[in-house]
Amino acid sequence: MCGQDRISAGMSLIFRLACSLLETYCDAGIGTGADTERESIVKNSWIRKAVLGLAAAVAGMLAWPATAEDMVLKWSGAEKDPHPCLYVTAKDVAAAKAARKDLDALAAKTSFSGMDETIATALLTQNPAAEKAVIAGALTFLDRFISNIPRTTEGDTGPHAYAQDFGPAVGYADAALAAKSITPEERANIVSKIAKASYLVNDPRYFNPDAHHGSMCPNMFVSAAGYRLALAALIPSHPKAKAWFDGALAENKQQLADWVDSQGGMAECPHYSMVIMDQWAGSFLIARNAGAPENGQLFNPSMRKAMEWFGNISTPRDPRNGGFRRQPSYGHTYFNERTSMFGVMACLWKDKDPSFAAQMEWMHREHGSFGEPGILSYYPAFMGYRSFFQSSGLNPKVPAWGSQYYQETGVQLRNVIGSDRETTLYMIAGRFHSHYYNDSGSIAIWGKGSELCGDDNYQFKRAKESRESHSMIDKPATYNEERVMELKEFSSSKDLDYVSGVRRGWTRQIAFVKDADPLAPNYFVVSDTVDAKSAPTMWRLYLSATEVKPIANGVTMTGLDDVDMDIVFVRPANVKVQIRSETLPATAYSGGKPITVHHIAVPIEQAGTLTAVLYPRLRTEKTPEVKAVADGKGVKVVTSAGTDTIYLNPEPVKEKAGGKEFEGKVCLVKERGGRAVQSLPGVCDIKRDFWTDGDPQLRKIHWTSKLQYPPFPDYEEAVTPNTNSILVLDGEKPATASGFTVAQTAAPPWPEQGQAGRQKTDIAVTWDKAGLDVTFTCADNAIAGEMKENDSIKLWKDDCVYVWLDPAHTHNKDRQFVMLQLSASGAWHDFVNGSISNNVEGLKTEVSRNATGWTGRLRIPWKGLGVSVPKAGEVWGVNFSRMDQPGKFDIKNMEMSVWAPLPYHPGDPADLMRWGHLVFAPKGDEAAVNAGRNAMDKKHQGMVAPAYTREALVK
Repeated sequence: MCGQDRISAGMSLIFRLACSLLETYCDAGIGTGADTERESIVKNSWIRKAVLGLAAAVAGMLAWPATAEDMVLKWSGAEKDPHPCLYVTAKDVAAAKAARKDLDALAAKTSFSGMDETIATALLTQNPAAEKAVIAGALTFLDRFISNIPRTTEGDTGPHAYAQDFGPAVGYADAALAAKSITPEERANIVSKIAKASYLVNDPRYFNPDAHHGSMCPNMFVSAAGYRLALAALIPSHPKAKAWFDGALAENKQQLADWVDSQGGMAECPHYSMVIMDQWAGSFLIARNAGAPENGQLFNPSMRKAMEWFGNISTPRDPRNGGFRRQPSYGHTYFNERTSMFGVMACLWKDKDPSFAAQMEWMHREHGSFGEPGILSYYPAFMGYRSFFQSSGLNPKVPAWGSQYYQETGVQLRNVIGSDRETTLYMIAGRFHSHYYNDSGSIAIWGKGSELCGDDNYQFKRAKESRESHSMIDKPATYNEERVMELKEFSSSKDLDYVSGVRRGWTRQIAFVKDADPLAPNYFVVSDTVDAKSAPTMWRLYLSATEVKPIANGVTMTGLDDVDMDIVFVRPANVKVQIRSETLPATAYSGGKPITVHHIAVPIEQAGTLTAVLYPRLRTEKTPEVKAVADGKGVKVVTSAGTDTIYLNPEPVKEKAGGKEFEGKVCLVKERGGRAVQSLPGVCDIKRDFWTDGDPQLRKIHWTSKLQYPPFPDYEEAVTPNTNSILVLDGEKPATASGFTVAQTAAPPWPEQGQAGRQKTDIAVTWDKAGLDVTFTCADNAIAGEMKENDSIKLWKDDCVYVWLDPAHTHNKDRQFVMLQLSASGAWHDFVNGSISNNVEGLKTEVSRNATGWTGRLRIPWKGLGVSVPKAGEVWGVNFSRMDQPGKFDIKNMEMSVWAPLPYHPGDPADLMRWGHLVFAPKGDEAAVNAGRNAMDKKHQGMVAPAYTREALVK
């Protein structure tokens, strides 16, 4: 899929487990078997990812039928299953026959223009040529679909990659099994292939919440569940069909609950959310037609809310899109992308809720009655059957949508809907941030029906400096791309909308001064406040302009149509605005022409607040008079319509405005015709009723059984050295520690962050002039200790313990470290600086068992490590880990735990950045302890500081 959803280097099996499984590959003849080559390979993160996938696959195989003989591919009753049964039923076909006037023409056809016409002709007229075509299509595409499934079960490919085969496979199959001319042999062949495909997509290794895959995107899970449901629905008489169907429907239902917030915002960017919606609508329609309870979830309120989100965030009518509305280009959404899903929903809901369906019909026409759910992706649901869902027959109704927040997705501010002169602002926000860029908090603006401030789209990716920049505050507040803008306040009234959000040390406040008259003053005041940790930084605004010129305290932009916008800064005084332009190279998407991108940038040197007025106006109108009041806490905007005074400040202010006292963060006074009207926001609290767990500023995907899934790492945490796990070694009494937490399991259930290991582990560490002494005490009710060979990289198959050492305290990225491993059998293994051929000479080990478990001791000589006796105040990097097997080697139930906790699962103990520290302080010398801590802090500051230099942050 995309770089934004990459899996970090920590998403791997432990370094030693990777080596061990890789050796297994080699033993099987897949690898070379050469140690030197293997050592080079295991350093690459992609191999570790592959090994992780293999581990999960092995776990799944333990419970999976291995041969085709275990599959039931023929059974009694299949010939009686009703067809068509997926998107249309026999009743729907009869209704279509009664409504259509072209049946004679269809019956006479011998060739067909596309899948829709072929299927419609076969179902409506029993045309022999059409029936022959759907039977052939079913056999061909079922074979193609089946041949692609191993790409997922045996590799790392998401099911979306062969959606173009699945859609025709089930669509043609449903029509073929309804064909009057189908022979018993053809029916048996098709039914057998459907059953085989059903077994394969219900394989535990197939894409599902409990299988490890590299691209953890919600739309892929929805697709996989949709595949399972549609296939099962085609063969309801199969002995496993009900279990397959019920399981897939339950999965889709849970996804709907988890991936649509209370207001309707969806888990992925608009494009990929529409991929989800297409599959949900298709699956729930199939379930309804199959007689599932609650109409198969087809009329679940969340489906309605999600479609209203799609409608409300759709752009105003765009001259560059044929005068039609489109999906907004937020995140990985394509340029000029429209959708047919409004029309589909109008058809599906017209009897259930005619008013809502009429609104969907209106939006369908506003999107130009587009024929596909989207562009540049595969939409398998309804394939071949969209002609049945093209027209609801309802009179369109303009919806009464207005300003609305979506607590995990963003906020839409608008004055009116249905006019050619709408003014809107959308701010990206919330934890649902899959398939977006580092753009949380960015804004897009349409003024009086024209796009003025746009964001990236999937085709036209920006170049150089602006490629990773958006209409927002830049680094360091946004340095961590996993951090998102958390909506904090929202209020909407007739004249004034207000919203605020926070992302680390950056607070964004927006006041929307609006009017029911689209041509009256409708504009925005934006205040951005940064703390000391977030400055210096850069404020940016990207403009859909042909030209940008300086004016007093700001700029004016010439828009693409007949609407311009003035951007005037009122705080701080004397803002220095930089006008920047970049020309992107010509591409096929740009019509073979270069594209010039304009943006303005304002350097912010220190903590404080920057406030700007963004005033859209017709080109024939004059630039408004804008001036600061109350030391920049407010602004006065004078136009031919009257005078507005707007207060907007991060902290409440007390002022007299419009003849009335007020106290608060935001206030508007409109003076029209000699009359002043004061508007204050009402209750501004965001109602967080959808998801109250976890960090609201860390990107996540809501999943009921887990706090977040997959575990998107907080990259800042992942690359910031650990300063909490410290052992002070006085050389006399041992330093002790416990509290090991789970870092890795090879199969589900996946542990929560910070989850304690299932069996207690204690360590005791001391030292003398000869070496370092480490003792593990492991509670263990079933010890696995079969390995006898020293220096075997297969020791992880036993219960074993590990010592990880970074003697120079380097936290190096090259993974130059020492690892020592001791099995409960007494066998040991060492690994020095990336090579299994380098040994720690003089290593001594002891293992003993007792009533509660076992003890392992490692005596590690300084000489064997190639270092001198540590000096007072010296600091080493260190971690300790344990592999716990359940009495015998069991890849499904083994568990890796660590002393220095890792920030996400599965963690990699070989990630030096997260290790703890040993501080050497002979006889507990406090000065040595302080010196060690100071040395540790200095080292860490030197590692982190370069990312926060002025050169790195302000370009």
